[in-house]
Amino acid sequence: MMRRWLQSLALTSLVLAYAAATPAADDLVTLSGKQLYERYCVACHGVKGRGDGPVSDSFAIEVPDLTLIARRHGGTYPRDLVERIIDGRHILGAHGTRTMPVWGEDFGRLRIGDPDAEAATRTITLRLADYVWLLQRPDAGDQQTRP
Repeated sequence: MMRRWLQSLALTSLVLAYAAATPAADDLVTLSGKQLYERYCVACHGVKGRGDGPVSDSFAIEVPDLTLIARRHGGTYPRDLVERIIDGRHILGAHGTRTMPVWGEDFGRLRIGDPDAEAATRTITLRLADYVWLLQRPDAGDQQTRP
């Protein structure tokens, strides 16, 4: 149990170190979904979202293939669910323990004392969810209009 916790802590630290070149919080709001994805998600999920990022082999669990989200949900991209997963502050009991960083807290911390921190965090999360939508494989049968 302690070993798994230490592994999780080490992997989270590795991912955070990978994203350590984080610009000022105001700069994050100006980044596109793709730029945010490249900064925060590629390390684990890979450039194309297939779960094959440079640190993915370090995990005891398989890193999810983000390109199959719509397919796993009957051909419809569950945007609200993806937003909640990215944000991480909303517990998703069925998903078990959380290895992925709680990005909502991390993005919000960048703007401590700023009354617009939550709005900025929401903007960043929405852009990431929109970009993950674009990663869906064409044969996934996504019936919704892309952002």
